[in-house]
Amino acid sequence: MQHLGYVVESGPVRLYITGDPINTFAEYDELIQPIRELRPQIGLLTTHPSEGEFPFFEGSVKMAVKLGLAAAVPAHYACFVKRTYDPQAWAAGFPDDGPTPLIIPYNTAIVYPA
Repeated sequence: MQHLGYVVESGPVRLYITGDPINTFAEYDELIQPIRELRPQIGLLTTHPSEGEFPFFEGSVKMAVKLGLAAAVPAHYACFVKRTYDPQAWAAGFPDDGPTPLIIPYNTAIVYPA
């Protein structure tokens, strides 16, 4: 594994950007722990329901929970015409007491409350 993604700090908010992690990323505590120690609040998580090179939805949710994120954003949806997915299906996998799934509509932006 060459990198674990990036944690970017802007004011009081820390954002974790996964990049393209291996499908089983959430299964390796030794990969999760260094990121968790940086205490990101939001995660941009690359995921896909069926493409094996990225974490499937369940693995993405597991990653968000293990990292202790407050909010998780699905990455790569609507990026590719033939490889898109329904982000609501991804969001449905989050536990009620876990990270909040945050779906940012395609080609828009949000201001995250600090």
